[in-house]
Amino acid sequence: MVNVFVVSSVALLLVSRNALALEKGEILDMSYDFGETTLYWPGGGFDFTITVRGPDGTVPWYEENKFAAAEHGGTHLDAPAHFSEGKLRVHEIPISKLVGPAVRVDISKQASNNRNYQLTTKDLHDWEGINGKIPDGCLLFVYTGWGAFYPDRLSYFGSTRDDTYLDDQGNSLYQFPGIAPEAASWLVSNRQISGIGIDTPSVDYGQSLDFLAHRNLLAANVYGMENVANLDKLPTTGARVHALPMKIRGGSGAPLRIFAMLEVNDYATIQPIIAMIFSVSILIIVFHYLKQ
Repeated sequence: MVNVFVVSSVALLLVSRNALALEKGEILDMSYDFGETTLYWPGGGFDFTITVRGPDGTVPWYEENKFAAAEHGGTHLDAPAHFSEGKLRVHEIPISKLVGPAVRVDISKQASNNRNYQLTTKDLHDWEGINGKIPDGCLLFVYTGWGAFYPDRLSYFGSTRDDTYLDDQGNSLYQFPGIAPEAASWLVSNRQISGIGIDTPSVDYGQSLDFLAHRNLLAANVYGMENVANLDKLPTTGARVHALPMKIRGGSGAPLRIFAMLEVNDYATIQPIIAMIFSVSILIIVFHYLKQ
């Protein structure tokens, strides 16, 4: 009888965990600000110039600015054309592919022990063993814990260099987690995800020189999302994500405003389940102690 109670309690915790991670009605901002601290790969940057800020002509207050930026920096989207000839550019990605159920795969423990850790196919199998099959049309996010370092360049990239990512021998100076090419291949061959995001500078790990995870994913028209914020607050399942890039015609990438909300239908579904499990657990406790 006690074992039944334990199982019921564990089930209650598992079912309620996702609902509590992102409360009903809350909107989770998953983008970093663009400004002076925005992190870019070498050669990139964000320039912001105030044109007018104050009284102007006949109006007591007026503001206008101009900005210039590289496509691939801060929270941004990698269009499939970024690493794959003939594939979709930013303006060509169907808007239906930019919205979908969110899946979060947590490799933060592995990454804390190895900053060059790469998400493996086994990690994906293990996730599915607990949570079920990765759903079609989802936006899959790899949580490494690296967002805790943003925007400190040394901690985040593993190097302070912003003029090159290669040392004198042609090896990468950067060290951060990513996605193994084999895992990327498995996803595009066996699952139908729309996009994949990560809380590091790249879907490829920092030591990569061939960017094969990028190439495997983008060749299948699966777009990437990098420098994603607040993945520690995104539930494993049960949220819906909107990933809205600046619609740059011909762009290989674009700044990305991304946010998540708990799916109302999922929340409504699990509420009675939680209530039922709680009630059964109470009945089991009462019955157990009445027998003593």
